[in-house]
Amino acid sequence: MMPPNSPSDGLPHDQEALPPFELFYDRYHMQVYRYLHAHLKHEQDAADLMQHVFFQAWKQRQTYEPGRGTVATWLLSIAHHRLVDFYRLSRPSISWESIPEVAATDQNPEAKVLSEESIALVRRLLEALPQAEQELLALRFAAQLSSAEIAVLIGKSEAATKKHLTRLLRRLQEQYRRQELETPLPDLLEPALPAFVAALLQVYAVPPPTSCVHDIRQSLLALIHPVSS
Repeated sequence: MMPPNSPSDGLPHDQEALPPFELFYDRYHMQVYRYLHAHLKHEQDAADLMQHVFFQAWKQRQTYEPGRGTVATWLLSIAHHRLVDFYRLSRPSISWESIPEVAATDQNPEAKVLSEESIALVRRLLEALPQAEQELLALRFAAQLSSAEIAVLIGKSEAATKKHLTRLLRRLQEQYRRQELETPLPDLLEPALPAFVAALLQVYAVPPPTSCVHDIRQSLLALIHPVSS
C-alpha cells in the first residue's frame, strides 16, 4: 500500500505528492545549496537564496507532477529561476575566492600541494567555460542530478545531454592534462584523470554552514505553518 505522502502517478492533481516539509528539506537542501553556490560563490547569498527556493517550492507544491519528472528536477527548476532573478537584481561579481581550502587531514605536504594546484587549475578551466556549460556542470556535480533529470531541465533528450556532458568532460580533462604536463610537479605519481575528477568533485562539494542549515530549517518551519493550514 502506498504511503499517503509518497509520490505516485496515481495521486490526484490536487493531492500533495511530496513528503512532509521536514523530510523534503532534509533530503534536498544539500543539492540546492551546492547548485546555488556553484554559481554565486558566496555562502550567505547561496543560503539566503536556498531559503527562498524552499519557501516558494512549498507554497507551490501542488504544481509538482510526478509524471513530468523527479522532485529534484522540479525543485532545481525553481532554484534556477530564482537564480536568474537574483542575477537580474544584483548582478554580483563572480569569484571563486569563497571556495574553502582543501582539507589537509592525513595529507603529506606534496599531496596537499597537488590538491591545491589541481583545484586551482580546475577552477580556471571552469571559469573559462560558456555560461551554458557551467550550468550543465553545476546541475551534474553540484546538484548531483542524473543525465535524465538534467535533460528535462534543459529541454534536450537524455542521449543528447549525456553526449554533451561526455564531450565537455573529455575536453576539460584534456585541457587539464596538457596544463599539468606544462607545469609538472615533483614526484607526481597520480595520473591526470583521477586528479582531474577528484579536483572537479572537490570544487563542487561545498557544504552549507552547519548553523545556516538549522536556522533556515527552523525559519522555514515557522513560515510554512500558515501556508500548510
